[in-house]
Amino acid sequence: MTRDEDNEVDGSFSTTCKKCPVCPRRMSSLTLYFNYLEYIISINLSQQVQVKNSKEYTPMSEDEIYLSFVGWLNKHWWKMPETDHLLPSFKTFFTKEEAQLLTGFPFMPTELGELAQLKKMDSGVLTEQLAALAQKGVVWKTKRGENLWFHLNDAFFIFFRGSFYSPSPGEKTIALAQPLNKYLHEGVMAQLAPAHNKPLRTVPVQRTVEDPRKILPHEDVLLLVDSQDFFALSHCACRQRKKLDPDSVSCNHPLETCIHLGKLAHYMVENELSRQVSKEEVLELLEKTADAGLVHAVSNWEKDADTICNCCRCSCLFFESFYVYGQDKSHDHSNYRVKINGQTCKGCGLCVQRCPMEALQLKESSPKEGQKKITELIAPDRCLGCGLCVHKCPTQSLTLEQRTEITNPPQTMGEWAKRWAADHKKAQTN
Repeated sequence: MTRDEDNEVDGSFSTTCKKCPVCPRRMSSLTLYFNYLEYIISINLSQQVQVKNSKEYTPMSEDEIYLSFVGWLNKHWWKMPETDHLLPSFKTFFTKEEAQLLTGFPFMPTELGELAQLKKMDSGVLTEQLAALAQKGVVWKTKRGENLWFHLNDAFFIFFRGSFYSPSPGEKTIALAQPLNKYLHEGVMAQLAPAHNKPLRTVPVQRTVEDPRKILPHEDVLLLVDSQDFFALSHCACRQRKKLDPDSVSCNHPLETCIHLGKLAHYMVENELSRQVSKEEVLELLEKTADAGLVHAVSNWEKDADTICNCCRCSCLFFESFYVYGQDKSHDHSNYRVKINGQTCKGCGLCVQRCPMEALQLKESSPKEGQKKITELIAPDRCLGCGLCVHKCPTQSLTLEQRTEITNPPQTMGEWAKRWAADHKKAQTN
């Protein structure tokens, strides 16, 4: 997830903070929160400068520099807990100088001139360094008029998306894969557990829904594609991370399968993390990934969804959260569930093989049905409503029917972030 000041956040209000220098304009509570954090860090940095100029100043050790950067990143929604492979991951991907530069770097879009003043650097030198970091997926770079604006991306985007999307990962990214995969097994994914709304939401494969007239707009992947005019195609960050790690077992699913939309698509192409593709190529890819047994999953908010992933249970870190770490679900399910026609099912077992959630099995039918094997839905709550089983059924015995209870995703990324924060606050107090 990335943040941009143009994203709407519900619950906006007009306010002027009397304790910190934020603008007296209409602001969201989320925006005010991040501005306040940036103000606090600026005070801390100022105090560090005062201490540095005193006779008692002791330079920070290398580990302290990196841990200070970790602490700053942890102000955002995704945390990087301190474990055995935290510092090895940071030290592999960032130089000490980059860690110092990015500590206290704003999470809100900030104009280059202000950043140069904040960091006490020449704007030309700073631009060059930030452009390189943008190509690693670390900072967001955009141009407004004649001015460049930058902000720091969150830790999840930096480490688990960003540079692993690239068709030509750099040496730092290649080296990062091994310690980062070890870090994943040290509890970092536990923070997904409290969230009722996961980062990704399943959308069904087209032509698998029983009554297409009932498909909600935010669950129609073709409608989402049709609403866009710019597309970027990248490697799957999860599969690439495993393929780059000699200690990991990687799968043979297609690699170039992540589709990006809107502002994210422009960012990805401009920073050579993806390539631009046509709408026709996207539609063709969706068909191929469905054939390959990959789950269509989109950003879990209705407005301005920016990514269509095509996930496999072999590599996807969200599926790993379910299968390896025992969490209650991997993705939010669609509003559909598989329905089986036992009269026409021949019990070939293809649907059982294709189900990413092990929700189906073959069972012996009753004597009335001719003593044959037929498919049975053994775990209705596990069913993602992805349609992969329906898509390849040779007898068309499966279809997706609408669930009794309809659930809608958050309207915006800002609303999703609020729910994430509320779920974690509740988990901490229980």
